[in-house]
Order: sequence, then C-alpha cells, then structure tokens
Amino acid sequence: MDNTVKAENLLKELDAQRDAYIETFAKAHEFLAKAVAATGKRVPASAELPECPDLPRLSGRPTSSGNTGDAHKQSISQSTLQTSSTSRTTGDDTDGEHDESFYVQAPLQPRSYDHEELREHLQKYKWDYYCKRILRTVVDNPVQLQQPWLFPTVPGPVEDRSHFSGYQVFDVGFDGAPIPVDVSEVESVTSKATAIWHSIKDINQQSKRRVAVGRITVFRELSPILFGAVHLTMHHSFDVDEIFKSLVESEYSSAHVHRAFADDPRQQSSFVFSLDYFTVVGDECQPMEWQLADRQESRAQHHIPITRCSCVIALALGGKPIRKVRNPSRRVKDDTSYGYVYDPWAPWQVLNLQCYPDWKSSTDIHDSSRNYVNGPEAFMITLLGEYRDAQSRFEDIYRRITKLITPPLAFMFNASIRDALLFEDQAFTYSRRYFWAFQTLGIINDSIKSMIDAYEDAFPDAVFDGTHKTLWPLLDAHAPRNVFYKKRMAALQRQFAGEIARLRTRIAENNERRAEIRSLRDQLFSGTSVLESRKSVEQTEIAVQQGHNIKLLTLVSIFFLPLTFVTSVFGMTNMPADNDLWTFGVVTATVCVPFFVLVGSLNTTRGLRWWREKTGLGFRKMGGLLGWAVGVGRKGKKWVREGNRKHVYDDEEGASENQGAPVIRSRSAQEGIAMRLRRWSSTGKNAVTTETKETTNGRVDSKGIQEDEESSSAKRKPSQLAEMLKGEKERNRRGTDETSV
Repeated sequence: MDNTVKAENLLKELDAQRDAYIETFAKAHEFLAKAVAATGKRVPASAELPECPDLPRLSGRPTSSGNTGDAHKQSISQSTLQTSSTSRTTGDDTDGEHDESFYVQAPLQPRSYDHEELREHLQKYKWDYYCKRILRTVVDNPVQLQQPWLFPTVPGPVEDRSHFSGYQVFDVGFDGAPIPVDVSEVESVTSKATAIWHSIKDINQQSKRRVAVGRITVFRELSPILFGAVHLTMHHSFDVDEIFKSLVESEYSSAHVHRAFADDPRQQSSFVFSLDYFTVVGDECQPMEWQLADRQESRAQHHIPITRCSCVIALALGGKPIRKVRNPSRRVKDDTSYGYVYDPWAPWQVLNLQCYPDWKSSTDIHDSSRNYVNGPEAFMITLLGEYRDAQSRFEDIYRRITKLITPPLAFMFNASIRDALLFEDQAFTYSRRYFWAFQTLGIINDSIKSMIDAYEDAFPDAVFDGTHKTLWPLLDAHAPRNVFYKKRMAALQRQFAGEIARLRTRIAENNERRAEIRSLRDQLFSGTSVLESRKSVEQTEIAVQQGHNIKLLTLVSIFFLPLTFVTSVFGMTNMPADNDLWTFGVVTATVCVPFFVLVGSLNTTRGLRWWREKTGLGFRKMGGLLGWAVGVGRKGKKWVREGNRKHVYDDEEGASENQGAPVIRSRSAQEGIAMRLRRWSSTGKNAVTTETKETTNGRVDSKGIQEDEESSSAKRKPSQLAEMLKGEKERNRRGTDETSV
C-alpha cells in the first residue's frame, strides 16, 4: 500500500514538472517568434521554430493546456520540418509528391479508462472459454482482483513475467507520421506492466497537444493482467473475444477481412489476420500456458525446443459506413440482407498481438521516419513485417534441424562415429531423431502453405487497385489522393510477392532436407538390418551346436536304456538266485543288440528311409489281409430287399457243385424271352442273368454257345427294351432256320 501511494505521489510530481516544462517552452517559442518578426527576415524551412514536445501524461489528471485546433496546426508545422527521403516502407521517393490532404484528416474518438474501470471489467465481463484460458490466473483469482493496484509496482523481474513483455504504441497525426507514446519515465519508477497500462488507457485526451487520426499498438508476450487491459481498451473497436480465440485455437494461418455482412458492427468495420506457425524457444523465454510447446525441464545437448507461436494483426476503421451492399450469397434466405463498407480514409487503429517466446521480433517496423496514408496501409505494413519475422524463424528451425541430422566433421576420420551413425543403438537415438526431424519439417511446410494461402485468398489484385466491392474500395479512383494511395499499395504488393516467393523457396528447401533425412533413415535401417541378420546367423549356429549336444546326450541315454531294462528285470526279488551269469549275458545280448542296430539305423537318413518304406509296406499288407478276411463271409448269399419281403436266391454254380452233378436245363425261345422281360421289369436292370446251357456227352451245344455270346454282348451294351426285343426276334428267327435244316 505504501509503495502504491509513493508511486502516485511521484507521478503527480512528474506531471507538475511536465506542465512547468511545457509552459516554459511555450514562452520561449513565443519570444523567438516575436524576435523573428522584428527582424523581418524569412526563415528557411530547415530553421523552422521547434514544436513543443509531445510529452506523455503520467496520471489521469487533465490539464487545460492545448486544444484540438492548436494541436492540428502544430502537427502540420512539424510535418514541414521533415525532409523528403526515400521511404523505407515502399522503396519509392514519394514524400515530395504529395501534400497533407493525402492523409487521413479525421481524428480518433477520444477515450480514457482508469484503474477501477479495469477492475470492474475483469470482475463483471462474461468471459468465454478462450478468454478464460488466457486470463485464468486473473479472473479465477478473486484475491488479486481485490488488491489496491492490479499491476506490479516494483521495477525489475516479477512473478507474472510481465518484465519480459514488449510494447510499442504510436499515435499517427494528420501528416501520417507515427510518434511513439513515451512512458519510459513511468517504467523507470514502477513496473513495465504499469507503463504499458499508461500507454494505452488514453486516446486523444485534451492534455495531448497532438491529435491522433490513427494509433498503432504492438504488444509482445503480455502477462494475463495486460491481456485484460487490452480487452478493456480495445473492445469498443475490435471483437477482442474473437482475437483471443484466434490466439488460442488457431491451427493454421487465416484471414477474416471480408466481413461486410457480419452481424456484429465491430466485425464489419474490422479486419483480422491471424498467423500461426512455430519457433524455437529463446533463452530465458517461457511459452504461455495455453500454447503448445516443448516443456521438458531437462534437455539433451542436441535437443531443439520448439513451440507453437501465433500473432494477430487487426485493423479497425471508425466513422460511418460509406456504402450499403446486398449480400449475394446463395445461403441468404432474406433478399433484404445487406452489409456495410467503411471508408479506408476513416480514423483507424491497428492492433498487433504477438505471442512469440523468443527474441526474434522486429522492433523497427514502425518509426517516425515513415508516413502512413491511411489505416489499410499501416495494416499491410504491419502484416509485411510479420511475414519477414516468420522468415527468420523458419530459417532458424531449418538451420538447427540441419545441424541435428548432419554428421560431425570427425565422421570422416573416426570409425566409431561412423558405426554409431550406421547402426542403431539400444535407445533408438537416430531413428527417433530422423523421425522427429522429418515430421517437423513436414508440419512446418504445412504452416508455410497456410500462410501463403491466407494472404492470396484475402488480398487479390482488386484490393490493391481499390476496386474491390467490400474491402477498402475507392469511391473516386482518379482522385489525386487515391492515385497516390494506389501507388503506395502497388509497392507493397511487390514486396509481398517477394516474401511469398521466399516462402515457396523455403518449402522447396525443406522438402530437399526431408529427402536427405529419408535417405539417412533408410541407410540406418539397412545397416541395422545387416547387423541383425549377422546376429541371427550367429544365433542359428549356436542353436545347431546345442542340437548336436542334445543329440549326443540322447544317444548316450538310449545306449544305457536296454541295459537298465535287463538289470531291472534280473534285479527282481522273485527271480532265481543262482550264480550262473550266462542267462544274464544271453538276455542282455538278445535285447541290446537288436535295439542298438535299430537305433543306429534310425540315426542315418538312409536307414530312416528304409525303415519308413518297410513299415509302410507292412501296414499295407496287413490292411489287405484284413480286407480279404472280411470279404470272405459276404460271398455265400445275396440278400435282396423288395418291399417288406426278402428273397433268397441260391447261387446256381454253388448249388450244382454241392449236388455233385451238373444241371442241364433247356428252354424254348418264348420262355427265354418271357423270363428276361420279367427279370428286367422286377429289378430295373437291362441285363440278362439267365444263361442257357446245353451239354451233350460233356460238350456244349452250339446253340447254347451262341446264346452265351449274344448274352455276354448284351451285357456289354447299354441295353434298352427295344434293342432287347429286336435281338430276341433275330435269335428266334435264326433258331427256326437251324431247326428246319
């Protein structure tokens, strides 16, 4: 509490000294003006009387010094002191070709905020999810919100790391020159966070002797309480919730500039460009809690700590819209849906929030030597500076990855280093390294492509020509001011084209490096595979040797197996107890010799094949014998099932053999035909089963032989009823002819 009161008293003293200095300077200015008027000489432009310096006000206490008209005159007076020089932004010598009317002439709306308004805003505002992630340590900490002073009051390092925050605030006057808002005196007596708060809480107050038509605000690595201060001071002009969401959620670069048909008027008059890519964490830097980052506490020497980084460049145009346009989208159901286009020459603010945990951000993008025609030009110059900073970050990552995968110089002379690179170790060091480098370069290429696509989609040629319907259109393209503006924008377009070309070159170089990494990875896999194959051969040889040892042990065990059997038999208690050993020797030889022969023959490939063939042949013969024994009992009788009755037909040949005398039967031709037809119809088979045999004095009659031949020929044919009848008729005719003869 004492420190806060002391700081307030010091600020009041500084304000009093400031007022006294301004008053003394004004008197000196008036005295010199009268002296020049008394001499009657014309003073050259280089010797114009100096302007009263624009000192920042350190406390919220207003003064009565100065007014808007005087500030306008003094701003113009200062612009006449600037010499014509080559513009560092566009590269063209255009400062000598214009007058003050080419710049924005409408001042920004005055605004002022105090410490209590910030406290109330942090307590009562309805924060969404993304804002809470950024402001978590503030909005979720009621104790801090009840402190008398929300910002650190001690210079130097503080707990919230706000001493690492960076800031640049410029007020742009009627001449287009950005003048920095100097709060170095505040920072010297309090903290950097307090100085940042004093730089943004007031716009165009009466204490300011210089009226601003535009403001450029650049912040780097803000602390949570400073993000809350930005939300308070900027939420009237920007949709800060959307900006915070872009910082937290964005995965790729994107542009939100064509929003004339948005529902929120702030979105209609604002243009947001979000960049999202990666960088290497700088020394003593720390990524924010909501950023994706490598947070390893202990890192190897070759480790590359990479973090996701993002920034937002936003432009807000004030005043009223200059054009009403109908929404041409097919999704719009209401034909009366319209949007609004704002004047590019309206009062403007540019906000640049950078979340880069490194030291690579450029601090010379804006300075007093430049002149900004309007807000769109300042916005594009800020965006161009971010693209250039991205180039340096991509270059740093590329250089570190190249160093990571490139073998050291001693590789050519040290065999151990070559072996370490060619063969993988137990921790898979090089496989992990190559995989990480290959995938990281691929992800970086994707982020670069998204940056290129975002720019090309957002800013076609019509934007730079001033002919776009909704994005910064020029009502009178041939007006001198618009012609001058288009010339400046054309120079910016050429510079953007150069940056885009360099980004495409970076993609090509990254792809070449990825190809090299893939080659190194394949060589590593090849060398490791060869090493593993050699080890596999060695393991195979060891396994073979172990197999031989086991085989030898098995043979020794088998050798003693029959001896163990014989001795076990003769060692029984019920065996005869005589002292003759010839019985034991005979039994031992009878058991052991065949066993040893069998084992010895099975131990060779030739013997194993011989036993396999003989064993198979024995099994086949045994199977044939069993089949013959089973078939003998089935040849005595044939059982034929017809309906529910069984008929038994004795085999004629077997019956004749049992009677001991041949049976001679003779039938007429008609009886034979009838019998054959009857058998065919009953069995369904076209075959003749009855044979006519006639024997006379032990000889077979020629007629019976002829019938047997015809019957056998009929069996061989696939007979049918018609063919059988035809054959019988032919035989009857032949039989009749023989009888008649």
